[in-house]
Amino acid sequence: MNSKLITSIFVVLAMALLFVGCGEVPQAEVDAAKAALDAAKAAEADKYVPDMYNAAKRTLDNAMAMVAEEQDAMFGNFDEATVQLQKAQTDAKGAAAAVPGKKEEVKGEIDALLAQIPGLVNETKMKWKKAPRGKGTHEPLKLIKADIEATEASVAGVSATAESGDLLAAKKQAQDIINKLNKLQAELQ
Repeated sequence: MNSKLITSIFVVLAMALLFVGCGEVPQAEVDAAKAALDAAKAAEADKYVPDMYNAAKRTLDNAMAMVAEEQDAMFGNFDEATVQLQKAQTDAKGAAAAVPGKKEEVKGEIDALLAQIPGLVNETKMKWKKAPRGKGTHEPLKLIKADIEATEASVAGVSATAESGDLLAAKKQAQDIINKLNKLQAELQ
């Protein structure tokens, strides 16, 4: 009877250890990390602070791989995955919080680019007026003048794009205008 009792106790202890060793998926942390990443994307962190957003996404992806691995293990331990999920949540919140500052920075860059354009337009017009005239130059100069006018007219589009909230597109438009004016000046040399 003693050996049956000892065997029974051993079986009960082994089963208890088996159940204690099987941790549960940290679902609350999974949900919180995914929600934080979704909120960061909604705040446009993927556009304005892509490095921060992508780091949070990679951390979440790694944590989810850990969770999947531990789910398949006999004695799943989700401690490290939980730490990574919390880090992903913190990183995603940090990325979302950085967006307003980055948007202000981009607005400043747009303002600086827009401030350059009137001077470049005037310089380009002056170079156009001083461009040598002669046989075969009439048509190319006419096209350059049309390009100058079209470029000058497109400045209003930059402001409209910025006001619609697409600051990165507005910045690109302003930079494209400056590049176009510089190219026209080079053609007039």
